[in-house]
Amino acid sequence: MRLVQPVLALAALFLSCSAVQAQVAAPIQPAPPATVLNAAPTPVASDITRNCSASAGCVLTCLNMAAETVLTEQASRAVRIISLSNGNSEFRMDNGAAGINVVLVSHDNLMCRLTGGI
Repeated sequence: MRLVQPVLALAALFLSCSAVQAQVAAPIQPAPPATVLNAAPTPVASDITRNCSASAGCVLTCLNMAAETVLTEQASRAVRIISLSNGNSEFRMDNGAAGINVVLVSHDNLMCRLTGGI
């Protein structure tokens, strides 16, 4: 009987360890990376760069349909005009060391004019 008790105690210990292992949650698998659907870029219809006059720079003035000025941007060095096939235009106003300011204009909403470009 003395030998049976240690064996039973050992068996009980083994069963309790198995039960603890069964309660441990399975490791969480990392989620697969999300698929990012990027829309295809709009094709470029034209890409023109105008240098700015040394004295006054370039000024981009955009009017709304009521002929009211709603946007005025300046560039000191150059303006890159990218016309997209969907009718929108992108103006990249280069101000040298101050950086480049990008203005995206919808043809349906604004009419723009660039002055000072060479």
